[in-house]
Amino acid sequence: MKNKVKQVQLRDVQDVIELIGGRWRGAILASLCSQGKRFNELKRDVGAITPRVLTKELKYLEMNKLLIKIEEKEGSNFAIYQLTDHGFSLEPLIGSIVAWGQKHRKVILSQKIDANPMQQTDIQ
Repeated sequence: MKNKVKQVQLRDVQDVIELIGGRWRGAILASLCSQGKRFNELKRDVGAITPRVLTKELKYLEMNKLLIKIEEKEGSNFAIYQLTDHGFSLEPLIGSIVAWGQKHRKVILSQKIDANPMQQTDIQ
């Protein structure tokens, strides 16, 4: 019975990591926790993300009901991206991740390795 509960918990963790993980989604969500933003504001906040990738990630987050895109005026190219209530429910988790990252930043940066060890050239 305990094993079954643990499997469910691990599956839940995997589902959340898949939903908010990756290189950009966490930063996008963290940026939107403070307020809704336009595309270029998000791009500035997130950093080195390309417009194409940001568009793709925003669509993914919108499909998963974490954010909504609100057109400012009909026929306008301007839109505001805002977290939904579902997206805002991640705010405590994002806050905890930020706090953990700040506390452990030196260790994280000193030990940072390539996410895909098979691509490292020194592997024989």
